[in-house]
Amino acid sequence: MISKGLLLLGIVIPYLLMVPTQEKITITQFDQYYVLLPSGNLGATWDITILPEGYVNSMILHAFFSKRAYVNDVIVSDAQGSLNSRMIDREGVPLMEITFRERLIQGEEYHFTCELDVWKAVDIGETEGSFTLLTGYNFPIEKLNVTTELPTGSKLRSYFPADGKVTSGEKSSVFWSMGSVPAGYNIQISVSFDLLSQAFADGLFADGVNLYNLQDFDNAAEKFQQAEDVYQSLNLHQNVTECSVYLDRIEGMKIGLPVFEEALTLYQNRDYAQAALKYAEVLAVYQLHQIPTDDVDEYIEKCNTFVEAYSELEKGDEQTDMGNLTEAVNHYKKARELFSQLGDTVMVSQVDSTIQQVTQATPQPEDAPTERRGGKGVVLIGLVAVVGIGVALYVMKMKKPTPLRTEDEIREEMRQLKARFVYGEINKTEYEEQLASLEQQIKEFK
Repeated sequence: MISKGLLLLGIVIPYLLMVPTQEKITITQFDQYYVLLPSGNLGATWDITILPEGYVNSMILHAFFSKRAYVNDVIVSDAQGSLNSRMIDREGVPLMEITFRERLIQGEEYHFTCELDVWKAVDIGETEGSFTLLTGYNFPIEKLNVTTELPTGSKLRSYFPADGKVTSGEKSSVFWSMGSVPAGYNIQISVSFDLLSQAFADGLFADGVNLYNLQDFDNAAEKFQQAEDVYQSLNLHQNVTECSVYLDRIEGMKIGLPVFEEALTLYQNRDYAQAALKYAEVLAVYQLHQIPTDDVDEYIEKCNTFVEAYSELEKGDEQTDMGNLTEAVNHYKKARELFSQLGDTVMVSQVDSTIQQVTQATPQPEDAPTERRGGKGVVLIGLVAVVGIGVALYVMKMKKPTPLRTEDEIREEMRQLKARFVYGEINKTEYEEQLASLEQQIKEFK
């Protein structure tokens, strides 16, 4: 029964029509071992055991590898020594003719080995290579094993058929096995591989960096791991270290990035104190995993500056409530300076408005007392004072009672109420109720 290992297309190879008719032979065991070389050549070893069904003294084997390839040298031997062999060409088809030492006995197994030096059988590029074996034989094969050993300094990328068994290590190879191969069928295997050069590893590393910057950390880790393996095989220890640094950073980013996003949300919601705490957590993770902290440092500095600015604003409000308007203006100016450093134009405008209102409410210094100028001056001043007092008493009788607070004072209280609402000191309901009360008081002045 034919296994799924090697592809049997079921098509008689045209080249086999060029093979002369021979005595019937069954190949009971055919082990093929191919060593792919970085030069593009390969070394092939065929261990063959046959069972003649008649008296046989020669055998012709198909030796086609690819259109470009050709057999440069061949050595055939059995247990007693070398056998006569030669390469012949039939209309472009390479054939290997083997002459046995004596006629083989019918029904008696016979074992021999072929060593072939094949040139240009492997396609080699700057960073990758491939090998395809497409061949067939005009003998039935009971057991066929094919092993392909990759070139030194290469890494397997893909192979066909897919049920090949891969061996990794100092020498990587792919092994296929199948049984009951009919005569005249096409057999195909192929492997592709990457050449483990520094240029190839640098390409993997660059891909890893790009994926890392895109925050595609899983695929980035895979690229860095592949690059690290190649650098390790080339003993490029500095490059190995760079890969390890990025792999460590990826672990840190997976931990720190979700916390960073939490901090950013708090920052955007103007909860700067809590945002600063979260950024501090991120900073600790990034420092542990050798991740640059420039962005985190900048956010922490901004959070601290915002906290300081709002603190100055609150101090200004407190001093305003206490009637220390000059001191309040100093705090407001400090808050304005900090908001300006942060580029928060909205808060700068708001603080400017507050400073203007507080400045207008600040009492101005009284004029200096009038210097005495003699008796006539004193008398004149006394008369003016008497008249003034009389006028004042008349006006007081005619005017309505003076309210407890002026309209400007009520409007100032409305401004402070709005500030308390903006800073979250009172809720919306409290704000609306107190604002309505103040507005009603203003209406009473009209």
